[in-house]
Amino acid sequence: MCQVKRLLPYVRRYVQMAVYDVLDAEGAEYWKNESGAVVARLSVYGNVSTFSLSAEICDTGTGLTVSVSDPCPGLSAKGEERAVTAVADMVAQYLENELMINRRCFVQDRHYAV
Repeated sequence: MCQVKRLLPYVRRYVQMAVYDVLDAEGAEYWKNESGAVVARLSVYGNVSTFSLSAEICDTGTGLTVSVSDPCPGLSAKGEERAVTAVADMVAQYLENELMINRRCFVQDRHYAV
């Protein structure tokens, strides 16, 4: 299973909201599994695969983990790597656009991290 991890300088709640906003924008079908991760059927570069996205609180932000659990049939290992990287990039870019470029107000405070 191919996986990528990113440390994002935002509270967990913002990362979770960004995951849902990105999946909605991409028209993905998604649900939560028993561990709390979001599982999504998503087309990346024209290949439909199933991904798992989870966010965990870290000392310096939130850790986003994206993995592909059911890759598109025939997708190479490099293709899987590109797909999970693209999904992680979409979430990170969305957060940057909404919180930094558009100057949305946010405060990284561990008391508000859910």
